[in-house]
Amino acid sequence: MSYTKNVSHNLLTQSLKLILGTLTGIIVARSLGPIGQGYTAYIILIFSLIGSFGHFGITNAVAYYQKKSGFERSAIYNTNINLLILISGVLSLIIYVLYAGGLLLQGYTWPYLAGGLILMISTLFTAHHQSWLMGDEKIIKGNRIALTVFFLKTACILLLWISGALNPFSFFMLTVAAILLWFILIQSTLGERYLPLLSLPVMKAEFSYGLIAWSSALFAYMHYRVDQLMIKQMLGVADLGVYSIAVGIAELLFLFPVAINTALSGRLYNLEPGSESRKLVSNTLRISILICAILCLIGFGGSFLIPLVYGSPYAEGTALMQILLPGVLFACLPKLLSPWWFSSGRPKVHLWITFLCLLMNLGLNICFIPLWGSRGAALASSLSYIFYGLYYLLLMRFKEGFSFPDLLLLNRQDLHNMKGLLKR
Repeated sequence: MSYTKNVSHNLLTQSLKLILGTLTGIIVARSLGPIGQGYTAYIILIFSLIGSFGHFGITNAVAYYQKKSGFERSAIYNTNINLLILISGVLSLIIYVLYAGGLLLQGYTWPYLAGGLILMISTLFTAHHQSWLMGDEKIIKGNRIALTVFFLKTACILLLWISGALNPFSFFMLTVAAILLWFILIQSTLGERYLPLLSLPVMKAEFSYGLIAWSSALFAYMHYRVDQLMIKQMLGVADLGVYSIAVGIAELLFLFPVAINTALSGRLYNLEPGSESRKLVSNTLRISILICAILCLIGFGGSFLIPLVYGSPYAEGTALMQILLPGVLFACLPKLLSPWWFSSGRPKVHLWITFLCLLMNLGLNICFIPLWGSRGAALASSLSYIFYGLYYLLLMRFKEGFSFPDLLLLNRQDLHNMKGLLKR
């Protein structure tokens, strides 16, 4: 499958998610209100966080060792699956003990806990399988599954809303059911034979690479979410509900670089280091960052519609979104450039900068939230995002030898390529 076709299909997928996700997001926010929105956002955040990072690096190493090692595919696949089964059991037991002992998720009933565990386990396996498809550059197959689940979830939200049954619990359980279905569908398409196998050489190799990549991914995720966790503790669920809406809309800008990231990663894992890979990265960045800047300007103007569309209780979201957007634009740079480092086996580069930015965001939130509330959290995040993007840009210039014109200055061929990409 060609790189251009993968990118085009990713863009189509993300565009559909953007349009339908925005519409259903409005319905959910108005139906749940700021308190209900914050209540469900928090528990989904917790279990998604554990599910996204409970693999301890296995998923981060999939594509690299699938394509750039001498291990057999079956050894990699089955070792990973059996490790994930063991990890799922251990994590579920720990969470159960903490919940029963009153140390975790107080204020949430047992059905929420059960749903959260299903969400966590399904996320663990789905993320692994997506990485497996990416390594094989079967991105379109993965997109079709994701869209099928997304359309079904959207339809169910509309039905619940029309019937008057859309509330925090029904929305949470629908979210759980969607990720479970996603896991079932993607599992059925892999075509890999299951064996009760654990290969120690594969485990050692994957953890040596994956733990670094995992740590950097965890730091990056917490960099984006530490503000919400702190708002929940320092200001309450109502403020979190409004803030999560502003963040959710601002981060729609990430849909475009994420669409590029998976296709670019898959291509780079299948290319040898050299001029072709350098040209691919620089050409992709020039076009992508221009599109991101245009979308950022559109988002800034659209932020004034938040109180009209979501309702007056969310009016503060306009200011929050406007503060966040410049930072989100700069944060697109690492999403577009990080595949260069991971595909060449250098995940430590991403590790240090994400750790530094997490500390920066945490420190600024501690200072700014008591002074300016949610706006302080938005300012703290935006400043750390800007630093994040600038660091990556300077790294590519002075460590990897790219010039700023190569990375940022469009030419006529870029405009031609962009037209061709959008026509597909």
